[in-house]
Amino acid sequence: MKPLEGITVLELSTYIAAPSCGRILATQGARVIKVESPAGDVERKFGPTLFCPANEEENPIYDTLNGGKDAVCLNLKDPEDMKRFHHLLEHADVFLTNNRLAPLKKMGLDYDSLKEKYPRLVYAILLGYGEKGPKVNFPGFDAIAMFATGGFIQDMMVEAPGAYPTYLPMGFGDLICGTILSGAIGTALMGREKTGTGDYVSISLYGAGMWLFSIMSTGTQFGYQWPRGRYQGGPMGVPYKTKDGAWVLPVVNEYERYWTSFCKCVGAEEIIDEPRFCTKQATFDPKNREDLIRYFEKKIIELDSDELVKKLEDCDIIASKLGHFKDNHTSEQALVNGFMMPITYPNGDQITLAQPPVKMGKIEQSQAERAHAIGADNAAVFEEFGIK
Repeated sequence: MKPLEGITVLELSTYIAAPSCGRILATQGARVIKVESPAGDVERKFGPTLFCPANEEENPIYDTLNGGKDAVCLNLKDPEDMKRFHHLLEHADVFLTNNRLAPLKKMGLDYDSLKEKYPRLVYAILLGYGEKGPKVNFPGFDAIAMFATGGFIQDMMVEAPGAYPTYLPMGFGDLICGTILSGAIGTALMGREKTGTGDYVSISLYGAGMWLFSIMSTGTQFGYQWPRGRYQGGPMGVPYKTKDGAWVLPVVNEYERYWTSFCKCVGAEEIIDEPRFCTKQATFDPKNREDLIRYFEKKIIELDSDELVKKLEDCDIIASKLGHFKDNHTSEQALVNGFMMPITYPNGDQITLAQPPVKMGKIEQSQAERAHAIGADNAAVFEEFGIK
């Protein structure tokens, strides 16, 4: 028995963040009923933006987020359909949404309107900027509410002639929020077992950004500055280009412990005892730091990337060649762990889809699944719940 078997989630959502939460809950055993308007979730049409198909036969981006759910179509502007929606709420354990607060209140689907009517309901909402403040009713995408407003896009740019802010990340802020929210919902359900009443659970893209960027932002209160140039990074913590054109990134947090080993790996034995370089404190000097990075550049450009990574790994130094997104779908490490799972579409296309990363002993490996068409499960769900 999966941990969430017997739990019904009513999902009123669009785009990525809330649907990803519902997808995770479904893999953990919850019955997730996704309610869409007749126009459908706009994410159903997003695929072509990334050269992906987006049709009834094959829609991999939408399927990644919505496989394993029942699909119900309701027009909540229609009073009869709103009654049907409330009938579903009567049987739901969780209401999951990413609609804005003002429209929810207008529809009578805000928390205050529902908490007395459905006292055992866990009300889970994903917001742009939180429940208060000047942006409380602003719409939010992770690119704006998290990465633009939160500083990532500006402060991760490379300071160089002709530089421009890094390309906006797509979806991974949404997915992080959906993942965090799924855990909070589980916590609220556990609390309900103790108290007998539901709860209000929320996360915002902006608030999550504050948390996710906190390691990088906290020091700015004491003078640490972003963006960082290449020669402002740690000498054993910046990418280096190798002879075969690849880039290798080592990450060494215990500088003195791994200094000698790193020097031997890159053929820099002659500087092991150099006072300007051999301690972390010495490399706080900007000139020493830049000189050392430039020195390592000249050494590492003579090495093959696979050879270098093997030497570093043998010395217990964490390192990797820089990969590409396209590599993820054929990675042996991803496939053998089920982080990517194969799917074959009716048209014969064979690809892989990412899976929720949480593993539990009582849950079998999740499978790549096609999402249901808009309203495909209306008849079955209505009959099951006695909805006319």
